[in-house]
Amino acid sequence: MSSLEFKASKKQMEALRYLMDDKTTEIGYGGAAWWGKSFIGVFRVRMMAKKYPWTRWFFGRKELTNLTKTTLASYYKFLQLYKIPEQDHGKLDGKNNVIRFQNGSEIYLLDLAYKPADPLYTRLGSMELTGGFVDESNEIDAQCLTILSTRIGRQRNSEYGLKPKMLQTFNPDKWHVYANFYKPWKSWTLPEWRKFIPALATDNPHIDQNYIDQLQKADEITKQRLLHGNFDYDDTTGKLFRYDEILDLFTANIEFSDTTFLSVDVARLGNDSTVIAVWRGLECIRIIKEHGKTTDQTAERVKELEREYWVMRQNIVVDTDGLGAWVADQLRGCYNFHNASTTIKTEQEERFGNLKTQCYFKLREKAEKREVRINADWEIKDLLCQELENIMLKNPENDWKVLLESKEELKRRIGRSPDSADAIMMRMVFTIEKADWPIQTYKAVFDTYE
Repeated sequence: MSSLEFKASKKQMEALRYLMDDKTTEIGYGGAAWWGKSFIGVFRVRMMAKKYPWTRWFFGRKELTNLTKTTLASYYKFLQLYKIPEQDHGKLDGKNNVIRFQNGSEIYLLDLAYKPADPLYTRLGSMELTGGFVDESNEIDAQCLTILSTRIGRQRNSEYGLKPKMLQTFNPDKWHVYANFYKPWKSWTLPEWRKFIPALATDNPHIDQNYIDQLQKADEITKQRLLHGNFDYDDTTGKLFRYDEILDLFTANIEFSDTTFLSVDVARLGNDSTVIAVWRGLECIRIIKEHGKTTDQTAERVKELEREYWVMRQNIVVDTDGLGAWVADQLRGCYNFHNASTTIKTEQEERFGNLKTQCYFKLREKAEKREVRINADWEIKDLLCQELENIMLKNPENDWKVLLESKEELKRRIGRSPDSADAIMMRMVFTIEKADWPIQTYKAVFDTYE
């Protein structure tokens, strides 16, 4: 330990302090490349496995092949650097992907990639772990990390008085590590049990100067992310919205309109929320999020807002995929929005794979022209920014037919459904020319309050 303390950077020592205290259970160590992230993770796990007999730990990464090439390579590099005797290396069982020590402790090598045959990560459900280390956690689905966090603290933690701790290391991105670690750290709202340590390449006292020189010559995005550890830069291809376009949604000066609209994204299952957006023209004046409501209660809430804001039934759009169909049935004359339905007939309709894609592109067009404004409190604004930043093209290289990735794919990445963004997007159906209205719509204008 003393030799490592002598060689470790201040940031690495800060991480070790959080890993050894009595309060912290989640540590995020993120930022630029080449700052010794894997090294500190493998050191801590190996140290704890040797110190506490019959405990069970893990190294985790998105794919096992990458784990063996990187994380496991860092483990053996650590053993060599500190001249650990071979009998204390632990025996690698390649068949079962586990390192076993003479004192009975084990380190499991976990493949944390999403698998369609196991969407709920049931393969992790029976594991009883003491703690562990996730390398490049920004590449892993948020749901996987949540499930993994429930599996630690189950192997001799009480016997040894060990807090269930999980270290996550990552490079900058705008997905769950941004929402869980960087953003709360930046706004001083991190919970006491979660810590974030920002890291720069120059924090590593052993870094090769040639690597720094190469980064200095790189493009601006690469330089900002991998050299300066800037989480507000993102080089992910296929993003529909630029960050500045999203921010403009909250500040745009638009023309006043007294025509009101409601767009309703109905909760499906689990922790999803029903989101109702109230509009005057293209200004969203109110966003309402509700949890645990039945379809009857949601329909009644929409009718209340319909009366309060004098909304004609033909100006209400409801997501009718899933449970939303039951809400729309009680709002006769509203626009039934099916995400996967064919596009509305326009000159460019053949460009889009479905109605959802067409409406999101229309929202981007309006955002670029500063023709949409959203008024929301800071909490909903933050959620909406994250959701819109993660709207991705399914086929970014396709020039003739564009399609957005599914809600399920986005949900796996950010850990929740993009309910607020979808409610905003659906409003755009009324801005697309030659919309095919349901036959009953016009009659419903005279029968709004049935």
